[in-house]
Amino acid sequence: MNASSRHQRILTRLRDRGRVAGRELVRLLAVTPMTVWRDLRLLEEQGLLRRVRGGAEMSSRAAGEPDFEVKAAAANSAKERIAACAARTFIRVGDVVAMEGGTTVATLVGHLPAERVSILTNSLPVALRLRTLRPALPVRIASGWVSPISGNVTGPEALKSIRSQAATLCFLSATAFDAERGPTDPNPLEIEVKRALAAISDRVILLLDSSKFGRRAAAITLHPRRLHAVVTDAPPPADIAALLVRYSVRLIVARK
Repeated sequence: MNASSRHQRILTRLRDRGRVAGRELVRLLAVTPMTVWRDLRLLEEQGLLRRVRGGAEMSSRAAGEPDFEVKAAAANSAKERIAACAARTFIRVGDVVAMEGGTTVATLVGHLPAERVSILTNSLPVALRLRTLRPALPVRIASGWVSPISGNVTGPEALKSIRSQAATLCFLSATAFDAERGPTDPNPLEIEVKRALAAISDRVILLLDSSKFGRRAAAITLHPRRLHAVVTDAPPPADIAALLVRYSVRLIVARK
């Protein structure tokens, strides 16, 4: 079992039980105690758990991570403007559109054409929204582990299934964006999938409401040079605007 699979199993166990013993993980993962210790240390550094004597427990940050519907309700007006602008600007007949499971990206569903585009996603909430709002569109869902919090599919199976596909456009979101690191997110498993979707796509569009600017999460999602455009609802701070110019990233502000 590779590291990504182990991390997913550990996090799933923690979300089910709140706490797990190291010796239990040794049996569950069929690895050495040293490997378990290294995995727990890495996940703790990323803020996804807290190591305790004999094992680990859910960190307060991970335990309090809002689920998909809670996130979807935040900054809803801004997300609608961003999604409408992004769909109008970038999506064309015949496109294969890759969509990860961020709530700003999910808002894009209601602004997609009713036909003649196809969708690739790793998100069950996005797929369900497509079934309701755009039932005529063909949808391919990545296989793999489903997060009990986000409803997104992650892990080695998801990466393998995504890498066998190709897309015209990829729409991503991020938890934060600052001038030093660019887009960042807290969960390494979600980041892996975002990178895989970006890698198979001709263009990568970041959808980001302006409340994310000037903030930073645990790990870099994608280097800014991989972005074709950023669509947001208000101009970013000057240092972030300069970063986008440096890497020739198109900035689009969706006005009211």
